Amino acid sequence: MNALNRIIVVLMLLVAIPLCNVLLITPVELARLIQSASNTAIETLSQIRPEIRYGVGILLALVLDALLILWLLFEVRPPRRIVRVPAVSGAIVAVAVDSIRERLKYHLDQLADVIEVHPRVIPHREGLRVELDVLTTPEIEVPSKAQEVLQMARVVVEDKMGLRLYGQPVVRIRHAPYPKGGARPTPPTAHESRG
Repeated sequence: MNALNRIIVVLMLLVAIPLCNVLLITPVELARLIQSASNTAIETLSQIRPEIRYGVGILLALVLDALLILWLLFEVRPPRRIVRVPAVSGAIVAVAVDSIRERLKYHLDQLADVIEVHPRVIPHREGLRVELDVLTTPEIEVPSKAQEVLQMARVVVEDKMGLRLYGQPVVRIRHAPYPKGGARPTPPTAHESRG
């Protein structure tokens, strides 16, 4: 639904920008054009029999209202807070999204050089989408630490909780600031830069 909202907002902005420009630059010409178009529309619509005009109008209004109400329901419904565990046979087992988030946070906080973790768990029909915001010490090797975080997230979600991941987990690493007034870090050697 977020993707659809973004598309609609982008389309509205693409329409609003030129429309505002035309409205502000040529307001009189635009008003004349609207007046001429509305006179033409009135003449055309008045030639249609009223029962047909009202019938089609009511039908289109009902369809549009139904679509807008569905869209509104999708927007205001609360997100799913429970995820079913597919690996259990003979019973329906569900886990709260908050529990998954807390378990990820607990296990990822235990990793070396990880200061703080903020997991985001988004349920999908095919599994869980996991996004991790990780604050680390400043001198970590990003690729190896990202791999370690990913591996631990997979173990927690798939092995320990019996859930499926949907797509690739997202890991956003942010370094804590270097201590002020401390010794400056040594630059990597030429061999370390290439390796």
